[in-house]
Amino acid sequence: MKKIFTLLLFASASIILADDIEVSQDTLLQNLNYGESADRIITFTNNTSSDVELTITLVDQTWIPPLGRLSGQDDVRLPDVPSELGFSEDLICGTPDPNPEDLLVTIDQVERWLERQSRNSRSIVNVKIAWHVIHQDNSVGNISDQQIAQQVTWLNNTFADHDFIFTLDIIDRTVNNDWFNDMYDTYDAIAKQALNIDSYHYLNVYTSNIFIDGVAGYAYLPNQWPEGSYMHGIVLDYRTLPYAGGYDGDVATHEVGHYLGLNHTFYNNCTTGNDGVDDTPAHHEDYLWQCNNNLDSCPTLPGNDPVHNYMTYTSNSCQWEFTPGQKDRMHAMVATYRPGLLENPVAPVWMTTANETITVPANGNLDVTINFDATATYGGTYYGDAIFTAETPDTSITVSATLNITGFPEIGLDATAIAFNDTYVNDTSFVSLEIFNVGSDDLEISSFDFDNEYFFIDESELSIEPNGSAEISFYFVPDSVGQFSGSLIINSNDITDPAVTVSLSGTGEASPLLLSFSDLSDTLESNTVTTHLLTLTNAGNVTIDYTISHEIEWLTINNENGSIAVNTTELILFNISTLFMNYGEYTGTVTISTNVGQFNIDVSILVVALAIGDEITGIPQSFKVHENFPNPFNPFTKVQIDVPEQGHMQVVVNDISGRLITTLLNSDVESGYHSIKWNGKNRLGAMAASGVYILNVYLNGQQHSQKMLLVK
Repeated sequence: MKKIFTLLLFASASIILADDIEVSQDTLLQNLNYGESADRIITFTNNTSSDVELTITLVDQTWIPPLGRLSGQDDVRLPDVPSELGFSEDLICGTPDPNPEDLLVTIDQVERWLERQSRNSRSIVNVKIAWHVIHQDNSVGNISDQQIAQQVTWLNNTFADHDFIFTLDIIDRTVNNDWFNDMYDTYDAIAKQALNIDSYHYLNVYTSNIFIDGVAGYAYLPNQWPEGSYMHGIVLDYRTLPYAGGYDGDVATHEVGHYLGLNHTFYNNCTTGNDGVDDTPAHHEDYLWQCNNNLDSCPTLPGNDPVHNYMTYTSNSCQWEFTPGQKDRMHAMVATYRPGLLENPVAPVWMTTANETITVPANGNLDVTINFDATATYGGTYYGDAIFTAETPDTSITVSATLNITGFPEIGLDATAIAFNDTYVNDTSFVSLEIFNVGSDDLEISSFDFDNEYFFIDESELSIEPNGSAEISFYFVPDSVGQFSGSLIINSNDITDPAVTVSLSGTGEASPLLLSFSDLSDTLESNTVTTHLLTLTNAGNVTIDYTISHEIEWLTINNENGSIAVNTTELILFNISTLFMNYGEYTGTVTISTNVGQFNIDVSILVVALAIGDEITGIPQSFKVHENFPNPFNPFTKVQIDVPEQGHMQVVVNDISGRLITTLLNSDVESGYHSIKWNGKNRLGAMAASGVYILNVYLNGQQHSQKMLLVK
């Protein structure tokens, strides 16, 4: 993940009235080495007979360059664009509605915030964007920088009158077929936790294939998660972005509206104050998708339906407005729930002027100095606007500015050799290494490569700002007694030293804890109980403290924690019960955590049925779905499915209304006994509510349904 330093901005001045005010140039391009500064002068000419006072506003990037001015990726596959993009009766917004109680709370908070404000006391909010492109390994969904740039341009245009600007700061790309095709149902939280960047200050945008779930986009309201939660952001289908063919980007506008605190205008249908905004008339969800100015689906309440509002469902060509009340609500919700956005700079630190206002004399000229400073930031390309406005004559002049800074990352380490302490077999030791960036540009570490599997690190990549550092922990886990050595290669964008080598060494010592077995397997009939004895022996010279943990429902263990004195033995009973268990194979892992290391014991049992002649039957004779156990359950339940022959099996959970809650399995299976587990969570990873759910199993044209009861 790195800042986009490849964009150059060129644009013409806007609304320059030649008969009134002229500007000598409408584009500034400056190249500097890190640490340098330079002044650029632009000249204003006043062709009127009166002095003209201009107000100067400097802002970071508020728009993106025109088509064809961006660097593309090497392998981008443009999508098959549907004839009608955006929301439709088949593709809707997946943003969850708020609880009515929460809406009342936010209405009160907005009113209180407005009481403390005056119109001229508010400032522009800079919403920085971190864009995460999720695509398949065949490049489907790998949208281009150009498409992303057009979408950000669209956001800046639609929010321009509401004091929000959007700054595209980061683009990263992830190849993951599962995330791409099942973001909405299954991987929403997983993908966001892995990719999210600083939710306090960034709007994280994710693009993937969510049309497959009947959804064009979705988001969460500011008060639905804590401010810094990785769950915040918006998710868009990659085909909803603007394209060269003239498609717009209103799906993103709609979802950003949710992100900033707006509800659907049809929320709560025909109720007073239905969406929490006074100047959006109520309308009923049964009358959506109509671009009719005279439509009034709530005739007992004032106003016709807000068919042109970005927060309703209608055709893209029919949408073009937010109301003043929606603007108030967005700013109040940001101040209350997303205050981190208010910390984002609006005026650039790399471009300054000496004055906030200037006066151009009648029929005269005035020089204005723009200072470019490469000491307050570091390498890359920066871009922004110098906006000059006057009330009389009504004039707005925009001068686009680009600063290219040449900077260099440089890696530094506090050690080039790491020696681990002597470490017991199955134990883990670690050593910290501090990595410095002593250069003037971002240091991007792309990988940590080890030539010995006994040494490892949790991080796969790292970004360090100039003059910054990061402390990294390296681990050593020997699996046998002896000397171990290896090397670590740190690969980065340091031009002079792109691959730094760190030598590694450590010694594995015999563990003082001896186990009588390291794995356990057994074959049992249903409704039987058996016991296995595990012996733990302390052969060392220190007391060993241990804790035993597992999540195996059919296994109980005595003495799950305790201490083993020097030269003594502890006996652990593994009690296995197949009571109420269906036929099939069951597996699990028992973990023994100690002060001398962690030990894992793999446990497996085969529950069999005895046929005539006491022969074990290994393949089911027919398709059968057994009753889930336990039932009622909280939070886990299992179900045994007998599969007589291989085929494609789908196992889903629906509520009693038939709505999909989650998909437990959707793949080819072999014949045999299959155990399926549900953890009580829906497809977004949240716990489902208490109640009756329907388990539906589909196999080779056969279908079975049964009820399950989740209780809390």
